[in-house]
Amino acid sequence: MKMSAVGLGALLSPRCIASAADSARKPNIVVILADDLGYGDVGCNNKDSKIPTPDIDALAAEGLRFTDAHTNTAQCTPTRYGLLTGRYSWRTRLKTGVLPHFAKPLIAKERITIASLLKSKGYATAVIGKWHLGLGWRAKKGRTFAPDSWGAAIQAIDFTKKLTASPLDHGFDYYFGIGSSNNMLPYCYIENDAVVQVPEKPKRQAYDTEWRGAPVSPDYKSEQIDQVLWKKAIAWLNRHFDKTQKKPFFLYYPTSAIHRPCLAVEEFRKSSKAGLRGDKVVELDNIVGRLVAELKKHGCLDDTLILFTSDNGARPGDIQGALKKLADNDYGQPYDPAGLLDRKAEGTFGKWLTYGHKSCGPYLGYKMSIHEGGHRVPFIVRWPGVVKPGTTSDEIICMTDVLATLANILQVDLPEDAGEDSYSFLPVLKGDKLDGPIREATILDSWNGVKAVRQGDWKLIMADNSGAIEALEKRKTDAPVQLYNLRKDPRESNNLCEKYPEKVKRLTAYYARYAASSRSAPLVRYSR
Repeated sequence: MKMSAVGLGALLSPRCIASAADSARKPNIVVILADDLGYGDVGCNNKDSKIPTPDIDALAAEGLRFTDAHTNTAQCTPTRYGLLTGRYSWRTRLKTGVLPHFAKPLIAKERITIASLLKSKGYATAVIGKWHLGLGWRAKKGRTFAPDSWGAAIQAIDFTKKLTASPLDHGFDYYFGIGSSNNMLPYCYIENDAVVQVPEKPKRQAYDTEWRGAPVSPDYKSEQIDQVLWKKAIAWLNRHFDKTQKKPFFLYYPTSAIHRPCLAVEEFRKSSKAGLRGDKVVELDNIVGRLVAELKKHGCLDDTLILFTSDNGARPGDIQGALKKLADNDYGQPYDPAGLLDRKAEGTFGKWLTYGHKSCGPYLGYKMSIHEGGHRVPFIVRWPGVVKPGTTSDEIICMTDVLATLANILQVDLPEDAGEDSYSFLPVLKGDKLDGPIREATILDSWNGVKAVRQGDWKLIMADNSGAIEALEKRKTDAPVQLYNLRKDPRESNNLCEKYPEKVKRLTAYYARYAASSRSAPLVRYSR
């Protein structure tokens, strides 16, 4: 197969490309993106996990488990952007944190996404779950609102008006879900480009992290969100097989679980040994198992590529006081969160109960942090006939790589302004012998914009701190940067920046080059 490369041509290697003959059949594709699920929350990554995850573990036993997979950012919105577009989120207007409740869309309408790519190749496409990439909210007559405000807009928005922007603008045929995280406004469901039921009645029960007194729709109950999403996913699959079964399908299923508030339905309460958060992981695991069973029922399981991962690392556990109170009251009693958190003693978010469970496995840090626990995540691919069951890979991959991988599978040429930071890991899925790493280097990002550069065993953190906003294994060093050898030091405890200044210089140069250019990945062309 002949190929040509444009820009960064020196990075191109045949190891990143699979043969066209291997992709003659279009697989169905299901991408399950959990929210705040840590590397160590699943049993296949953590033999000492206090949370039973038999269905996720079964995916790993029947597929390939990556042990060195990373989200491009240790935070929600930027990772979702990277997953769908194959581009680092720091190239956009969002330099730190996540999008506010009613923010304008982060993805430009003309930008290629996984969904628009697959739709162009004949796929039926749906996203069911948490979006958190911005929507086109409209104001009431005579009112205005600031899209980047954190709550003041709720009174000015007209929830009876259709959205001016939604996932339908990015290649999805169907959308049902929540606009942002389950603790963020508005408390209602959205279908395609309209709110299902208008949020009007003030929310009486202020669960942990929710906005007390904000309007809520009649059909919205915090602990039921993931069960509602599950039913909608199954309904969409049923419609697909009734009406468009000749088409392959793409289901993007970004769950609400296990973002706070971690409220499992009654069936799963006390099902783990890791508190309320652990119980919510068990509920998520059950949903994964039921989804696999549904695909089997429709006779398409062996023709489906299932990718399971998380949008960032985990929270450490439950908040002492607030969530313990919820457990004692069976989730049903109003309370004052501010009065229950010991903010003075432990900082912004109070004390945490971890129950001895290591949600991020052996790694330092949690969600938001530039340390490994913030962005190293479970990553499992099940694809019968291609992926050898029960295998593992220590290849470094990034969430941005999904777009190029799917393009590789379908033998689609991506233009220069698409998938700028996306490398195909299809050769790893096929079990090909590689002559070197898939990625030249990987840029990682924290909550407040602290960058890290990863190459092989080495990781350079380009700051003296963790890049997090919480005092959760937060660390500040005396040196201006941090250099770690992760193979020898997975806990990032021995800063080697003074010992290896040339390594610091080299890794710093990668970031400088990628930041100065519009892309970090080579532009690959296929000739047929």
